[in-house]
Amino acid sequence: MKKLLSLLALFAVILTSCTGDPGPPGRDGLDGLDAPLPAVYEETANFNYNADGNVWTSQEFGYNGVLDGDIIIVYLNLGGSIWTNLPVSYFDDQGEFQYVYDFDYASGTALLSIIGDSDLSTIDDSYTAGVPIRIAIIPSDLIAQFDKTPSFSELMTTLDIEESEIQLRK
Repeated sequence: MKKLLSLLALFAVILTSCTGDPGPPGRDGLDGLDAPLPAVYEETANFNYNADGNVWTSQEFGYNGVLDGDIIIVYLNLGGSIWTNLPVSYFDDQGEFQYVYDFDYASGTALLSIIGDSDLSTIDDSYTAGVPIRIAIIPSDLIAQFDKTPSFSELMTTLDIEESEIQLRK
């Protein structure tokens, strides 16, 4: 009986020896692997002309998981491996026109437009059909890495994204 009481006392000491404030319970993590990652998508924009507004509008491009603080940058291909961020202006014999974009965080959609100061119905098809664009989604916690809107090559280098990691969506 003495051994049993000694064993129970030892067991009680072991169970009560770890006391103190356990702190708030946390959820299991993935050692930082669950943080939002930057993404770059390559798309093909096709524009339709609206004579009432004298504006060309592209199809909508949708993205899941974009948060309100994230930064969206759209780049237009100028030929080869040269990409420029929007807005970008072009000048022709009739005047100026610009590629611009709007991003709706509620629906996660980007919409591109061509606006200008002259009759835009005469714009060449090369500006309105099959236009290569790249859309970069930068999570808000990575914004501090940039002090201005980055060129496409600066974006890729700073965020350590390889060309092979660009997600092609046609």
